[in-house]
Amino acid sequence: MNKYLKQLLDALAAKNLELQGHMTKSLDAGQTPDDATEASIQTVEKEIEAIEKNIARVRKQIEETEKAAKSATAAKGESEQEAKDTAESKKEVPRIQVESNLPKGIGFAQFARAKLCSQLAAKNGNYISPMDMAKSMGFGDEVQDLVTKATLGTTTGEGFASTLVHENRLVGEFVDMLRAATVFDKLSGFRAVPFNSKIPSQLTSGTVAWVGEGAAKPLTNPTYGEVEIKEHKLAAITVYSQELMRRSDPAVDILVRDDLIAASSALIDTTFLDAEEATTARPAGVLDGVTAITPTGVTAAAYEADLLTLISSFVTANLSLDGAYILMSETRAAQISLLRDALGNTYFNGMSLRGDRTLMGIPVITSQTVGDKIILVKTSEILLAQDGGVDISYSDQATLVDGQTTHNLWQQNKFAVRVEKFITWAKRRPIAAAAIDYTPAEAPEVPAG
Repeated sequence: MNKYLKQLLDALAAKNLELQGHMTKSLDAGQTPDDATEASIQTVEKEIEAIEKNIARVRKQIEETEKAAKSATAAKGESEQEAKDTAESKKEVPRIQVESNLPKGIGFAQFARAKLCSQLAAKNGNYISPMDMAKSMGFGDEVQDLVTKATLGTTTGEGFASTLVHENRLVGEFVDMLRAATVFDKLSGFRAVPFNSKIPSQLTSGTVAWVGEGAAKPLTNPTYGEVEIKEHKLAAITVYSQELMRRSDPAVDILVRDDLIAASSALIDTTFLDAEEATTARPAGVLDGVTAITPTGVTAAAYEADLLTLISSFVTANLSLDGAYILMSETRAAQISLLRDALGNTYFNGMSLRGDRTLMGIPVITSQTVGDKIILVKTSEILLAQDGGVDISYSDQATLVDGQTTHNLWQQNKFAVRVEKFITWAKRRPIAAAAIDYTPAEAPEVPAG
C-alpha cells in the first residue's frame, strides 16, 4: 500500500509540472489560454483530480489499518503506549515516508517565489495568500509547509525583512548547497566559537633550550593576547523582473536558486581571501597583515623554490603543516599539473586533474576566486562563528545602485531578493596564512619625449 501511495504522489508531481508547462505558454505570451491550450489544461486538471481522489482513498485505507492494529492490541489489555511500542517493534503499523522528487535546493527557491508572487499580487489589488499562491503554482506539500511556518511580511509594513528561516529540510538543502559552492566551506578544521566573545590567543611561543652546568636558563614564558569575535553578516541582493517571477516554468526556480547561491558564495570567498582589515561591517581577510612572497618565476624549479619559501614562513612561526591547505585558482592548478621534467615526467605528481590534488604533500583546493595568488592557510589557527541558517527578504520599493547601474524597482517592475547569513572569523595569532602573489607588476611610466 505504501509503494502504491508513493507511485500516486510521483504521478501527481509529474502532472503538476505538465500543468505548469501549459500555463507558462500563455503567461509568456501575455494572454489567456487559447482553445487548444485550455482543453489541454482541463484534461490535465481532471487527471490531477482523479489522482488526488485515489491518494485520499489509499491514505484512508492506511488510517483504517492503523486503527485496526490499535484496537487489536488494546483488546489484549495493553496500554496505549505499550500498543505503540509493540507495533513499532513488530512493524505491524505501516509507516509512510515520502521523499521529495525536487532537485536539491529547488524547494527553497519555490518557497521564496511563492512569497514574492503573493506580494506582487497584493500590490495589484488581488490578495492571494502565500499558501494559495504556492498551491496555484503547483508547489508540493513540503514547500507549502515551509510557507505556512514562515512569518508573513510585506515590503512596506513593519514585517519587511523579517527572517524567513525555519527548521525545515528545504532550508537545510539550500544551506548545504551554499556551503558546497564556497572555498571557505571546503576547508575543515576551523575552531568554532560563539559570536561576541573574547578568546585568549598565544602571540609568541615559549623558549626552550639545552642548558649546561652552571649556565643561565632562558625565559620560557610565551606571550598571550585576546582575539575579539564580533558579529558580522553578509548580504547579497539579486534583482528579477516581475514578469519572470510570475512564470510557472520550473527553469525559473533553478535560476533563482543558482543566483542566490552564487551571490552569497562569491561574497564569502572574496572577503575571506582578501587582505582587508576588520571593520564593524566585515571580518578581516585571512591575508590581513601578511607580506606576500614575490615569485621567482613560473617554471617547475621556480614553483618548487617559492613553495619552499612559503612553507618556511610557517616553520619560522613554529606552525606545523598538519591541517594546512594550499589554495589556488583552477587555471594555475592546471598549469602546474602540466609541468614536465627533462624526461617528460610530471613534475608535481599530486596535481593530476583527477581526484584530490596535493602539492608538496599538502591538500590543494582550487577556485578562481583565489586569483593570482597561491595561499597557504592553517584552519586550526582561525576562529569561526556562524549560525546554521540563511535569511530571505524582498522589496519592490527601493532604488539599488550596482556600480554604474541603477535599479529603480517600482519604476521598472522589478523585485529584489536579499540573502543574509551571520558569519565571522578571526585569526588566533597574526600568522595563520601566507601567500605568493603572482599579480603582474605594472609597467613604469615612460617620460614623454
